Amino acid sequence: MTQKTLPQKLGAYLEPIGAIPVIVVLFVIFFGILEPRFLSGDNIFNLSRQSSYLILACLAQFLILLTGGIDLSVGSAISLASVVCATVMKSFPEAEGAAVSLGVLAGVGTGGLVGLANGVGGAYFNVTPFVMTLGSLSMALGLALYISGGYSIAGLPGGFGDVFSYADVGGVPVPIIYAALVIIAVYLLLTWTQAGRYIYAIGSNVQAARLSGIPTKQYLLFAYVAAGLIVGFAAVLMTARTESGEASLGGADLVLKSVAGCIIGGVALTGGKGFVRNVVLGAFFITLLSNGMNLLRVNSYLQTFIIGAVLVLAIALDQLREKMTGRKTV
Repeated sequence: MTQKTLPQKLGAYLEPIGAIPVIVVLFVIFFGILEPRFLSGDNIFNLSRQSSYLILACLAQFLILLTGGIDLSVGSAISLASVVCATVMKSFPEAEGAAVSLGVLAGVGTGGLVGLANGVGGAYFNVTPFVMTLGSLSMALGLALYISGGYSIAGLPGGFGDVFSYADVGGVPVPIIYAALVIIAVYLLLTWTQAGRYIYAIGSNVQAARLSGIPTKQYLLFAYVAAGLIVGFAAVLMTARTESGEASLGGADLVLKSVAGCIIGGVALTGGKGFVRNVVLGAFFITLLSNGMNLLRVNSYLQTFIIGAVLVLAIALDQLREKMTGRKTV
């Protein structure tokens, strides 16, 4: 039996947990030293709340990356779902309860429909995920701008913002609770269900999965629809936070951040590998990084550069970790 080298032993140790917990702690210390306000109770509270939205986007991206694909339409899907959610609510001015219920369903459903379109194109028409979701990015954004006319859709029911953004349960803001519920649901899906095992198998080797009898097209479609529903729910929460439907809500940098959060959390770009807990930590790290740079008054354009650089560094470290574990990436 071949004796493992020290780097391989270290890599094997880091394999299940990744380096992200250590990175998070180091940056907390770094920002805490440079800006004492960073470690204040109010800022930590806001940081946790802000990270809820990115966590949902990262979980949706995670499901697609597991299959070996990538979703470039995350930001545009959020924008479209936000505009549809707000438009439906505005259609029932006299019935707040019905307006909120129908608006939430419409927002989540819109995200699911975008995911369905991506899944059908990728699974049944063999359009590569990059091209399919790039097309969806343009179509979803165009529809969002057309429906909204390029303006914010304001004047939403007051109860909507309370239930989905500003309320708290035992002092914990509801966005954090909603994000925690989605985290648990995705964890259970991927860890305890047949669908989760099949998603990992498809990402690891789609040909082998097909030959072993897995209906790869159906489960690939399932992954895209599930991701779309999560994106739609994220759009509902973000719409409640701003109390308006916005065609710009998704933001041009959301795709970058959602991919960065996953890759920093150790998700393989080639598919088939990743852990929910590390994705959550990766999303939290990206939010932490943005928050710390804001407190230090780093230029917003430079922040985008830094996040991109962190993404490249994370990919390089992921490749290094693969070598340390004695395995090769495709």
